[in-house]
Amino acid sequence: MLFILKKWIGALLMPLPFVLMLFLFALILLFFTHKQKLAKFNLLLSFILLFSFSFMPVSEPLVRSLESKYPPVMQAAQNFDYILVLGSGGIADPSLPVTGQLSAVALSRLMEALRLYHANPNAILVVSGGNFGDLKSHALLLQELAISMNIPKDKIIRLDNTLDTDDEARQMSEIIKGQSAVLVTSATHMPRAMRLFHKYNRTPVAAPANYLAKNRLGETPYYYYIPSSDYLDKTKVAWHEYLGTLQNWLKAQL
Repeated sequence: MLFILKKWIGALLMPLPFVLMLFLFALILLFFTHKQKLAKFNLLLSFILLFSFSFMPVSEPLVRSLESKYPPVMQAAQNFDYILVLGSGGIADPSLPVTGQLSAVALSRLMEALRLYHANPNAILVVSGGNFGDLKSHALLLQELAISMNIPKDKIIRLDNTLDTDDEARQMSEIIKGQSAVLVTSATHMPRAMRLFHKYNRTPVAAPANYLAKNRLGETPYYYYIPSSDYLDKTKVAWHEYLGTLQNWLKAQL
């Protein structure tokens, strides 16, 4: 119940729902009360927030501040014993190949894990993610794709019942114990994930994937400064991580 409540509250606090609730509040004030100045203020504030969240000079620094915490693993061959892959989105649609069932984020994470695996063929691949009411768990979808990429089934450990990153960190920490491990997750998610592994006294090597902010060597085209849903999505990803960090801090205080 607490997990579902956390998901509901977290979803409502994402940038777009938050701005829409603010906008709705402004409309209620505008049409059903005499607080016209407050209504206009909230309308203006909701517009400014939506514009800012969808603006590249705002969204890119937000994600870059998270992605710059841990450098990518350029030298893949490091004799890792375990390659840990945190779960992401997917829908088990049997009418699609497994690559179509997994989210783009999940595919990016698994591709990085496979790159590391082929450089460390003795390693064990650990995949995680529950089903959340779906036909298959996210971990099972990752396993199916890994097997199709010639990873032996006996070299894969599946964690089908993890609910969140804290749960993943706890279960994976029990598996790796004192052995060398590399952790694969999105670059924006890596700082929070590493803090949770440290909570369980584990220090895997960070292998960020799915970078959202990339260094452009050439000149940035002017049309990149037009507000876009792509930039809003980047803001959402960063916002989610900051909220997750706040939640973990509050849990630690309690």
